[in-house]
Amino acid sequence: MNAAAPSLCPGYKQVDAFGPDEEYEDEEEVAYVTLDLGNIEPTLVPSSSTYRLIGLDTPTPFLQLSGTIMKGRHENLLGTELIFTDGKDPHDPHKKAVTHVANTSQRICFNEVRLQPKGTGTGPLPPKGSKGKAKAVEQEYFDLTTEAEAAAQMVDRVTGKNAPRARAGRTPRTKETSPKRTRQTRSAKGKGKGKEKALEGEEEMPPDEGGEDMDVDKESRSS
Repeated sequence: MNAAAPSLCPGYKQVDAFGPDEEYEDEEEVAYVTLDLGNIEPTLVPSSSTYRLIGLDTPTPFLQLSGTIMKGRHENLLGTELIFTDGKDPHDPHKKAVTHVANTSQRICFNEVRLQPKGTGTGPLPPKGSKGKAKAVEQEYFDLTTEAEAAAQMVDRVTGKNAPRARAGRTPRTKETSPKRTRQTRSAKGKGKGKEKALEGEEEMPPDEGGEDMDVDKESRSS
């Protein structure tokens, strides 16, 4: 069983209905508690003439000051705090005096919050039938994505991460050779080819039956 949440007056419990009045005794009990507003206390409290405190005896009380809403939580102090009030000295009315009121060991710490009515904020996705709304949302998302990509590319270019490609330099044109030199190279090539063909013909000629080469037979016939 979980422990009960802290409240202003521990030991009391909520009931659905009271019993007969004869079973109860009228007794008045006063409890003091200090409110810790944090950093906004010096500026907000002097400028506020009224306040609204809701759920003081609940685990999460709320305080409203000049349109500012704060949510609190109960804290039990290790020691006690002395509560004083401003008074007047009966012997000297112009002299300020401080009067002790009570001691307390309870404090409520408040933090500023923002309340929203139910049904606001991020709602559910649109139904399947509303195609027009879905297209509008998709178009808006696409526009935002395109703008974000363009901004990222611009930042990369500025920082040097994504620099544009450098263009290749132009190569100088070579001077054409004179026609005389081209003719000489062609004639040299032709002579070389003739020699190669002659050597190939000598290598491909087979020997005769007597084992002598064809060149020897040609010499004997000529003689």
